[in-house]
Parts: sequence; structure tokens; C-alpha cells
Amino acid sequence: MLEILVPGSLTSTCLVGVVAGLIVYWALQKWKYKYPPGPPGLPLIGNALQIDQSRLHEQAFEWSKKYGPAITVGVGPIPFVFVNTIDTAMEVLVKRSTDFAGRMLTHSLDTFTYGGKDIAFSSYGPTWKLQRRIASKALRYSFKDKEVNYMLEKKDFLAESLGIGTWEDFIPGLKYLYKTNAFKVVEGFVRDVHDGYITNKLREAKRTFEKDNVRHFTDTLILARTEAVEEEGAATLKSLTDEHLVQTISDIFFAGIDTSRFTLKAAILHMVAFPDIQDKVQDELDRVVGKDRLPGIIDRPNLSYTEAVLHECMRLGTVAPLGAQHKTICDTEVAGYRIPKGTTVAINHWALHHDPDAWEEVDRFIPERYLDSKGKLGPKPNNWLPFSAGKRVCLGEFVAKPELHLIFACLMQRYKWKMVSGKCPDLTQVGGINGLDYKPYKVVVEKRI
Repeated sequence: MLEILVPGSLTSTCLVGVVAGLIVYWALQKWKYKYPPGPPGLPLIGNALQIDQSRLHEQAFEWSKKYGPAITVGVGPIPFVFVNTIDTAMEVLVKRSTDFAGRMLTHSLDTFTYGGKDIAFSSYGPTWKLQRRIASKALRYSFKDKEVNYMLEKKDFLAESLGIGTWEDFIPGLKYLYKTNAFKVVEGFVRDVHDGYITNKLREAKRTFEKDNVRHFTDTLILARTEAVEEEGAATLKSLTDEHLVQTISDIFFAGIDTSRFTLKAAILHMVAFPDIQDKVQDELDRVVGKDRLPGIIDRPNLSYTEAVLHECMRLGTVAPLGAQHKTICDTEVAGYRIPKGTTVAINHWALHHDPDAWEEVDRFIPERYLDSKGKLGPKPNNWLPFSAGKRVCLGEFVAKPELHLIFACLMQRYKWKMVSGKCPDLTQVGGINGLDYKPYKVVVEKRI
């Protein structure tokens, strides 16, 4: 062995050391903790060869039928725990919410978020709480069409390139020796969007900011930071740097835009696929709102069927199948299994929304399942969880739901939507771990009013 480890083979020596260290670490973890069972994998690479990134959410659900509600899947040498039932999801998100309130921060996410200075992927703690609090006061921002398209094109390219992650995320030290194309895409996005476009917007807003003239979302963030400093002292600036504000703007814009556009795209597609349901939505709008004005927020309580349609779109058209992965911030338990601090845990929202034990005729589009006997919106079904729950619940839930309802209602009131003659709607979702969507489709739009 010593003959092999000569000065000319430093790289080989390092690789042998890394492999040996990983094996020892794996053995110690197996002895001290008891992860949930899962599909058998290979040493070091785990289940990497079995994983299909485009349908990992479906694979995890299928594996759970054999191994239990919580399963462990090896992504390289790293164990990922997938939660596939509502009871176990509530244990993670609500009962032990603080234990699971961390976020997985891989090398690519570390680069993307300036070292965890965003809201979605930052560590749970005082800085995250303060950042989330000021962001909740400022959920509005104005962009021009060209700016929106530029940002979305960059984000879509990033999502397509990233997949489940980069090799740098799973091989310690690789980014210092070699950078893959996927990791270069992450760096390019940060350079062009975060360091470039958003930072320049923030600088301009700071230069022209007036406390008594709040113009947009960025002004509101600046004002909220100013008020936090006045209330809690100058030390707050260390927790709310310009980099934190850049990441907050990015979070709000991309999280809000992606979920909204994918949900509306799904809603229109389902209305084209089910014209009888579209007719019912439009009948309700004509009855409640009429044709002389646009629907408003005040109409929402009386447009229950319209909202039920959106709920069913969010169930069958789950946008974020595995949500944003959690990380344990202490040793804890899930489904009776002892797992260590630092374990990545994913809630399989797609599984919750497609569980035949929770939904009658699970694959059918049935808006009535959300309504009570009087036709009003009933209590939220337990398994309906598109915005997650607990301490890391989606920040935009209470903005996105009424906003989506209003936009969808206006589109349905004003226009009739039909498939191009001779074409059939394709309700097959495409994408993968970073988001599910539908293939582009053409429709015929007829003006109703």
C-alpha cells in the first residue's frame, strides 16, 4: 500500500482517503442511527443508478408502498429521507416543525444563495425570522415585460440544467478541482441575475429612496430594513445586508412567478380538456359578478366552484412535487426512526395529492370534492398541501391564492377557451424534481364579453 502512495500520485491518495472516510462515516451512522428502510443501493453511489430525475416523486411513492411511509434513498453517499403520507408529513412539518426547519445547502445552492442569505434555503434562526418578517410586509414588485421574460428565460435554463443537483454537491472538494457545466450554469445565473440585474435594481432603488414615497417592493424592503434598524439597533444590518435583500427579491419573484404561471397554465389546459367544467365556472361568474364589471376580491367568497377548480388544478397539476427539501437541525425522529442532525428530508407533495387512500377516483378532475353540501368551499382536505405547512410554510400562500383566483376568474369571465380543432389536450406533466409543468399547447380563444 505504501508503494502506491508516492509523491507522484497525490490525486490517487486523496481519492483513496475520501473513499475510506466516507465508508467509515457511513458505518458509524448506521451504528448510531436507524434510518427508515428503502430500496437497496450500491456502496458510495447509493441508488443513483436507479433514480429517474423526471419521476423521482413517483418512484418514491412506489417505493413507499413496499418500505413504509418514510423511506431512505441514497443520492450518492448522502441519505435522503422521503416522506410520502400525510400523517408523517404533519409529524415533520407541524409536530416536530423546529427539528426539521433547516434547509439542505449544497455547493450549487450555496453559490446560488450567497451562502444561504435567501429565505427559501437559509438556515432557520433569528436572521431567517427577521428576513421573512420584513418580506411579508413587501409582497409586490413591478417589472416591465422584457425584464420579466429575461428573468424567466434565465431561471428556466437554470432549472433544466440543474436537475437533482450537480456532481459538486455530492463529491466533496470537486468544485475546487473541476467545475461541471451544470455548476457553471449556476455561477452564470448568479453573475447575470443576482450580481447583475437585481443588484443594479436595488442600488437604483436605494439611491432614489424616499421614506414617505414607497413606490414598489424594493422600496418596501428598504423601508422595512430601516425600521428594523431603528427598533433593534445597528447590529440588525449584519443580518439584513444588501445581499440578503437581493436574495429576498429573487425568492419572491421566482417563487411567486413560477408557481402562478404553472398553475394558471394547468387551469387553462384543464378547462380546455373539460368544457363542461368550464361552463360551470362561467355560469357561476355570470350569476355572481355579471358581465358589466370584472371580478374582484370581494366576490371570492361567492365564487366557491371557481376556487374549487383551482384547488383541483393544484392537486393534479402539482407544481413542486418534492417541495423545498428540509434538513434536521438536531437529532430527531421520523415515523419511529432515529435520524441524525443534518439529514435531508423531502415531503413528497405529489404523493400526498395522488394517494388513492385519501382521494376518491384519485386521477379524475373533480372540483366538487372541495365543496360542502351547500356548494360552498368546505374545510381543506388533509392531503391537499401545495403550500406546505408549519414554520417553513410558503411565504406567498396568502397572496398567491387570492391573486390566482382573481386572474383565473377574469380570464374565464371574458373568454371561452377551446382546443385547436383536431387536437387533444395532453394532460401529461413534464419536468422533474425542480418543478412540474405541461407541454406548450395552442388554444382557440373566443371573446365572451
